[in-house]
Amino acid sequence: MKLSYVIITRNRREALLRTLECVRENTPLARRSWEVIVVDNASDDGSAEAVAKQFRGVRMICLNENEGMPARNHGFREARGRYVCMLDDDSYPTGDAIPKSVAYLERHPKTAAVVGRVELPNGECEGPALPCVLLGGASVVRKSVLDATGGFAPEFFRQAEEYDLSFRILRGGHRIERFEDVVFRHEKAPGGRSSALTHRMDLRNNLILVERYLPKSLRRYYRYDWIRRYSALARHDGHGRAVRQAMHEALVWARRERTVGRQTLDDATVEAVLGLRAQAESVDAWAKANNVRRVVVADFSKNIYATYAACGLASLEIGALLDHRSAFAGMTYRGLRIAEYTALPDLAPDGVIVSNINPSQVESRARLVRQSFQGPVLTLWHPKFMEPPAARAA
Repeated sequence: MKLSYVIITRNRREALLRTLECVRENTPLARRSWEVIVVDNASDDGSAEAVAKQFRGVRMICLNENEGMPARNHGFREARGRYVCMLDDDSYPTGDAIPKSVAYLERHPKTAAVVGRVELPNGECEGPALPCVLLGGASVVRKSVLDATGGFAPEFFRQAEEYDLSFRILRGGHRIERFEDVVFRHEKAPGGRSSALTHRMDLRNNLILVERYLPKSLRRYYRYDWIRRYSALARHDGHGRAVRQAMHEALVWARRERTVGRQTLDDATVEAVLGLRAQAESVDAWAKANNVRRVVVADFSKNIYATYAACGLASLEIGALLDHRSAFAGMTYRGLRIAEYTALPDLAPDGVIVSNINPSQVESRARLVRQSFQGPVLTLWHPKFMEPPAARAA
């Protein structure tokens, strides 16, 4: 069998049924070459019964308790396809996303996964803060790689679970590639998720990533950055208690990582994940080409340290850091004032560097800059498209 869809769901029956219909309509492969597996995270809304009635070919795995995102592992183990397409119960592929992804993986054995562009109902997009990371609702992955890496780690109930799995895949010598012409839809069905839990898991799990995977030379920088960033976002939403819980749990996990042994990434994988060298080279070349000496950095992003370090290596003076989110108002970053984008004209830099490398946000941040700045603007992520048919045939 060529492809297995693995869909995770919990108490979103109608969204799940719509997704299964969309999958049926948007999979231009021979019907016997693909299957659908739904992992039901202890739903009590009749999801399993509805699927059994309306989609008899779908295989259901019904769990007795909510295992969060790692519940996908049950589907991975049962999957018979050479490739696995991970979907949420409200996301689905469009157009030729599936045949293009499968064909690309068949031609590129070092590529473990193809990640698509995710479009939302409001016309916006969503993506991972680091472009090398899987998206649980829009990725096609080799089954053999999932088997070898063990799937999602159970401690990542939600938030950052894709980062943990992606780091392990990359450490194994594989590639994760994203393409803007492989398009998925995410309908964003309401699900009653706890905002406090989301903030707690965001901070806690990102700190686990730091302790587990980053080399000692980078650990303190990213620990500092991500604590400040995720804590500010949580407190702005009124979840100071979630921050305290996350910090306590992260400390426990940090001790565990030191005890059992870290899974520190090698230099090549660190570069694949964080792009420190590549970004430094881009900043240096751009600054020299445009005679830039004083810059403003746009966005207090997850990637901020790489941009900050790159500016230092290029001997650039940073005038300020810009961010449009009120959660960061009045804050500083390593002595730099965090200002609104509207302050950009008064700052009068030679150039602006967009720190954000989230594929779904880069261009919107660049547009904010260009509304009031006519000078050189550097973006550190650029879209990638699959090669045209002629190149494939060659």
